[in-house]
Amino acid sequence: MGHISFNSSRRLIILPLKVAGINRNDFRDLLVALDTGASDTLIPTKVVLDLGYDLSSPKHRVRLTTGSGTVPAKIITVRKLTAIGETVENIDVLCHDLPVESTVDGVLGLNFLRHFDVNISFSTGIIELHPY
Repeated sequence: MGHISFNSSRRLIILPLKVAGINRNDFRDLLVALDTGASDTLIPTKVVLDLGYDLSSPKHRVRLTTGSGTVPAKIITVRKLTAIGETVENIDVLCHDLPVESTVDGVLGLNFLRHFDVNISFSTGIIELHPY
C-alpha cells in the first residue's frame, strides 16, 4: 500500500511524480496535481523529450480541452510512473505544456489511479493507494 500526506486546506492536491525514461537509469521528478476529473495523466513535452521518448510517431493524437479552448496533444506510452508510493508500468500519458504561471508541472489522472483502490481522507490529509 502506498500513501502520502497532503495539505487538505490547499486548493490543489499536489504530489511528486517520478517519470521513467527510455534509459533504465534516467528519470525526472515532477510536481503534479491529483485530478480525479482528468481521464489521463499529463506531463510536459520537454520532459518527455529529455527522457528520450519519440514524439514524431505518437500512439495517438488528440484534441485536449483546456480553459482557453482545444489544443492538439500527443499520447505516448512511458515505461513507468511512480506516485504515492506505487508504480504503474507501460502507461499512456498526454504530452502537453501547462501555462508558465501554473504551480504544477502536470496532472496525475484516472489512468494511473484506476490501478488501485484509492482512499482520500481530507480529515487526516492522507491519500492511500491499495493495489487490487
